[in-house]
Formats: sequence, C-alpha cells, structure tokens
Amino acid sequence: MSTWKIVALTAAVLAISVLGIGYVFLAAEGLSARKKPSDFEYAIANRALSISIPSDAKALRNPIQSTAEILAEAKQHYKEHCAVCHAEDGSGKTETAAGMSPEVPDLRAGHIQRLTDGELFYIIKNGVRFTAMPAWDMPDDHHWELVTLIRALPKQYPAK
Repeated sequence: MSTWKIVALTAAVLAISVLGIGYVFLAAEGLSARKKPSDFEYAIANRALSISIPSDAKALRNPIQSTAEILAEAKQHYKEHCAVCHAEDGSGKTETAAGMSPEVPDLRAGHIQRLTDGELFYIIKNGVRFTAMPAWDMPDDHHWELVTLIRALPKQYPAK
C-alpha cells in the first residue's frame, strides 16, 4: 500500500474515532449548563484560550499606573460592565453567574492573577468565544484601567 493511502486511512480512522468519542460524550453528558465541566474540559478550554491569544498581545505591559483616581474610575467601569457576572469583589459569585457554564472565574484566583497584563487586556477587549465573556468596545485606556483594578482585587477583597 502506498504511503499516501496509509496516511489517508490513518487520518480517516482518527477522524472517525474523534467523532465517535464526541458522540459518546454528548450522549452521556449533554450540553446542560447545570453540569460543571470536567477537569479535562477545563484543561482543553484553558489551553485553547492560551493558544488563541497572540504572543505579541501576551507581551504587552499595562501603561496605566495604579493610583487612587485610576482605581476609582476603573471601579466605576467595573460596576457598570463587569460586576453583574464577576461580583463587586471579583469572586464571580452572583445570581447571574450561577447559571453559567463554564463558570465565571474568580478574578482574585491565582490562575487569573498569573495571566500577563497583555493577556488580561486581550481577554477584556476581545472576549472569550464559547463563554459568556463578551468583547468590550471601549477605549483601550478603560481596558487597561480594568487590568489595574483586577490586579488590586486580591488586596481589596482577600479570598475567604
């Protein structure tokens, strides 16, 4: 058998296997938002998110310095746009967020705080597909102010 036939056959078997596994998963689990995603699903989603953020965006540094005035302005934007899902303390524990899957992240959590400023900026500006995180059409300085606020949330509202 020629090499291209072996490659084509292998690709077909792989595609059928992936489709079969997907079908079994959907038949068993469904797509209900009431069921928390598995660790495997979270790992895939987090890896996909990481891959989707361009490396030049990841390298961006926040040009906004944290001052009382900047934090006050950011807090106002946050209350208007973000708190309905993320809660005023950043915990993600709101009535609206309770029905979302994947869950709304706690912005104070280590895995969020470990994101670069550029990653946070990119996520706020562009949203995250297949989640409830929308893209926001605001001036970039508002996005950067929100990054500044997210960095301050663990100090303002320590996790319990």
